[in-house]
Amino acid sequence: MAFITANWNPLGEAFYRKIELYEMGWSLRDGLKECLVAAAPYGGPIALLRQPQRPSSSARPLLEIYSSSGANMASFPWKSGPVRQLGWTVCDDLLCIQEDGTVLIYDLFGAFKRHFSMGNEVVQNHVLEAKVFHSPYGTGVAIVTGASRFTLATNIDDLKLRRLPEVPGLQVAPSCWAVLTQDRQTKVLLANGADLYILDNTSCTPVTPPGLSPQACSIVNMAVSFSYKYLALFTDSGHLWMGSANLKDKLSEVDTKVRTPPKQMVWCRRPKSQQPSVVIMWDRLLLVAGECKDTIQYTLDEESVCIAELDGVRIVGGSRHELLQEVPSACQDIFKIASMAPGALLLEAHKEYEKSSQKADEYLREIKEQSVLGEAVRQCVEAAGYEHEPETQKTLLRAASFGKCFLSNYPPEPFVNMCRDLKVLNSVRDYTVGIPLTHTQYKQMTVQVLIDRLVYRQLYPLAIEICRYLKTPEYQGVSRVLKHWACCKVQQKEEPDESIARAVSVKLGEAAGISYSEIAARAYECGRTELAIKLLEFEPRSGEQVPLLLKMKRSQLALSKAIESGDTDLVYTVVTYLKNEMNRGDFFMTLRNQPVALSLYRQFCKHQEQDTLKDLFNQDDDHQELGNFYVKASYKEKKLEARLSLLQSAVDEYNKAKNEFGAKATEEEMKLLRFQRRLDEEKGEALLGLSLQETLHALLTSNFHKQAEQLYRDFRVPDKRYWWLKLTALAEKEDWEEMEKFAKSKKSPIGYLPFVEVCVKRHNKYEAKKYVSKVTPEQKVKAHLAIGDLEGAAEAAIERRSEGEISTVLSRCSPTTDRALLERLNRARSTAAKKHLLSHDSEALQASSAFKTVMSSVKVECVVKERCEIGEGPVWEEKEGTLLFVDISGQQIHRWNPATNQKETVATDKFVGCAVPRRSGGYVIGEGRSFRALDWESKSISTIAVIDEDKPNNRFNDGKVDPAGRLFAGTMAMEERPTVLELKQGSLFSLNQDHIVVKHFNQVDISNGLDWSLDHNTFYYIDSLTYTVEAFNYDINTGRISNRRMVYKMEEGEGIPDGMCIDADGRLWVACYNGGRVIQIDTQTGVRLQTVKLPVDKTTSCCFGGRDYSDLYVTSACKGMDEADMAKQPQAGCVFRITGLGAKGVPANSFAG
Repeated sequence: MAFITANWNPLGEAFYRKIELYEMGWSLRDGLKECLVAAAPYGGPIALLRQPQRPSSSARPLLEIYSSSGANMASFPWKSGPVRQLGWTVCDDLLCIQEDGTVLIYDLFGAFKRHFSMGNEVVQNHVLEAKVFHSPYGTGVAIVTGASRFTLATNIDDLKLRRLPEVPGLQVAPSCWAVLTQDRQTKVLLANGADLYILDNTSCTPVTPPGLSPQACSIVNMAVSFSYKYLALFTDSGHLWMGSANLKDKLSEVDTKVRTPPKQMVWCRRPKSQQPSVVIMWDRLLLVAGECKDTIQYTLDEESVCIAELDGVRIVGGSRHELLQEVPSACQDIFKIASMAPGALLLEAHKEYEKSSQKADEYLREIKEQSVLGEAVRQCVEAAGYEHEPETQKTLLRAASFGKCFLSNYPPEPFVNMCRDLKVLNSVRDYTVGIPLTHTQYKQMTVQVLIDRLVYRQLYPLAIEICRYLKTPEYQGVSRVLKHWACCKVQQKEEPDESIARAVSVKLGEAAGISYSEIAARAYECGRTELAIKLLEFEPRSGEQVPLLLKMKRSQLALSKAIESGDTDLVYTVVTYLKNEMNRGDFFMTLRNQPVALSLYRQFCKHQEQDTLKDLFNQDDDHQELGNFYVKASYKEKKLEARLSLLQSAVDEYNKAKNEFGAKATEEEMKLLRFQRRLDEEKGEALLGLSLQETLHALLTSNFHKQAEQLYRDFRVPDKRYWWLKLTALAEKEDWEEMEKFAKSKKSPIGYLPFVEVCVKRHNKYEAKKYVSKVTPEQKVKAHLAIGDLEGAAEAAIERRSEGEISTVLSRCSPTTDRALLERLNRARSTAAKKHLLSHDSEALQASSAFKTVMSSVKVECVVKERCEIGEGPVWEEKEGTLLFVDISGQQIHRWNPATNQKETVATDKFVGCAVPRRSGGYVIGEGRSFRALDWESKSISTIAVIDEDKPNNRFNDGKVDPAGRLFAGTMAMEERPTVLELKQGSLFSLNQDHIVVKHFNQVDISNGLDWSLDHNTFYYIDSLTYTVEAFNYDINTGRISNRRMVYKMEEGEGIPDGMCIDADGRLWVACYNGGRVIQIDTQTGVRLQTVKLPVDKTTSCCFGGRDYSDLYVTSACKGMDEADMAKQPQAGCVFRITGLGAKGVPANSFAG
């Protein structure tokens, strides 16, 4: 304990100590003499600009960069102009401010990055003095010129120069000045003799420090604290004034007894400390002054430099690197002589315990009696963080651990976090790394910034080890480090492209969240185009490949990649680029070699560039499309002659294409247009542009029956259509007399029920009755009902002995209907029903015989014999001829090849509910609560989107892709055991090709089987614990579902509905969990058509597959079964194949994103 406090020096109520950080590893013959020195805060690097010992015409200054331990990082002769100041940015880039106002920026290793100028005024008057400062905006530069004018740049990354106002009476350089950052404003405080001024953007304001000693004739030095909250002024009388930076409050004033202006003055103040102190340095003296009149003095035996830090001052000399700081209160409480603080007693108790002394118990009792054991542990943990020596850290942490053993509810996090923090800090403080961070600085800096610093220094192995040790998320930790490594690797010009590409691929292969396109872009910036192209081959996202390929002028390759991706927007992007970059001939030639791109460009031209589309068709001699083009163009022409000319061109093109129908139809359109023109001229009817049907209707409603007849004959309008047109036209006019003549003119090709219906529609039952007698027997009932003749309808229905028609008539009867008529109808229906039943029994007997024949050919076999805990989500991959399925709780995705009977597997980190193929390659899976992308070859998995963030206990279950390429998948709560879970926690989601997630509904128990009707208008869905199969209306364009309804209710003994699929006849096949079967359901009638039983109870899902999709694959589960159950069902968890069903499936859809 005496050793620890040996270097403590009291100052007021506080103590200060100097800690030796390193013996410097550099070899400086004359130390820091005649050197321009700049050191970055937070234990950053040190830059030295040394003049040669023997100046000569050829000698140049030497710029050197060292780590804080003195390890050389870069060294090169300075070949530019005279340097006034060195400084470091917040990103550890070196700023060299030249006399002419040019600022040159270098990285840690001396590589030039860029430069900028501080303006013409600075160039003309030269830089007298400069300072580099840090503010909320970033790194800034402040300059005073030979004309005593100040220029500021508050952020060198967004350069905006500000020339500050003149200072009245300032003819020479100010005696001292500093930069202040207050209230997000940057100002300059300067001293001109004893006068102080604050310069901002618009004004120069004189200020007076409160309580400044009247003995001062001039302020010769000033210092602003690390946080810009406090200000120190040193006068020519040797007085040190300390106060707030806004010059409103005075903290103290100390007479240092030294009148010589100091070389350097910096604040030394720990965060949250109540003790203000300033470190003042002369050639051989270092003085620490605080609130009290006393000071601490240290003798310097070599040239040194002070660097202000957040919680102290670093002192760099030619041979040593030290840290001067106020002793933290936790360390004072524990190590101060005769301290009775809880932490001190606990430390003594632990020391006695290690000696096996009974005094340990006495100390512990004393701590417990005061009820401060928790405080004692906290003090020891906190003090460990402030100590630099690992042995002292261990002693304190062991004492804290010892004390924790006697506390029942002490939280473990502070102790564990401190152990982790110290392990990281000790690793970066190591001499070979040379970053002497304190715990306070580390917490202020954050882990991410520390990792960035290690990466900038190319200490990749250490950065990766720290990321893994701290369990930093991969995309923020290891992946980020590896990406920087790869970007650095591609700059190694001596290594061949193939070697670098291979090394990067091997190193980054398993890492998630790394964009190869960014690495390729870096390679391209370094002039290594071929390497960039090789790296892009590893980029799975075409959207990232294509823009860079275009930037590299590899447009052909970009177009091929865009087409391979299946992303039409990406193809359009490339095509637009090619169009702007190439001449017209080369552009068309390029598209001709890429049919997909050509097709898409044609689609674009149809809407945007009609003339270009015509040129394309001409170049390809595509007469059919040219004909279509002329036809469409004709509709945009208002003048008839121009329209006819275009239509004639279309006829010519159709003839060349040997499209007789197209040519004939276009000629008839021309004929119709000429007919319409003649009628317009003769009758004044505006018919031009109407269709043939519209023209006929217009003529008939205008009483031009002769012209309508002529048009009917000339264009060979079908009789039925013409009769319908004329009938509706006459009904609209209510020309009943002409309608009756028309009906009698000849036998109606459409029958006479339409006559009845149009009359009734026009509320004229009198006219309708005229046509009822002419209606055929099959339509008599409808005709009588249409005119309200219930008795006539009954007679017609009884006469035909039709049970359906009799029932229809009965449904139209009311309580006032004649009882005798009702009895006759009921007797007739009963008689008809008996007759129908006899006929139905005969048909059923025949159907039963046929069903037995089919079922006798059904075969069930176990094909994948390795058990799954919960097998689910089978999908047949047609191109590969493989069956894809998942083991949910086994956290595996399987791909089985029936031809070879080989099975491949990819393991996942969490429960995986579904896996579906992706059009762009690979798969999309529902893992845990995330949609994720899986690359099968590399086994890499990356997250696309996360759902149910408010329900951490949820997971994905079954999922399937709709015909438009959206992935639908539902969630459920984690099961305690099969089907035992928290209810109503799940939801149904969809993921579109743009990776946008939509929630369709919630309150789901177990989201399971799903599929779509063959016309894509109906969505089928199973929420298992409702024991129903449901249907929704489905909009294929938007993915919206509506009108929820039940299709089938599970019967007793059938089990729980699970996964399902649809066959080519539009019928559903449902796997029944705990039912040991799959059933076929007619979606129109809701009737079960077939049942196929399997040798296991827990059947989970099914899909059709095989060469012609006639094989039904069924997955199963074994989770929750005991040994007795497994003995009875040894194939539980296996995959089965059912053949001979007499049904076929349809191919599975792939995700479009």
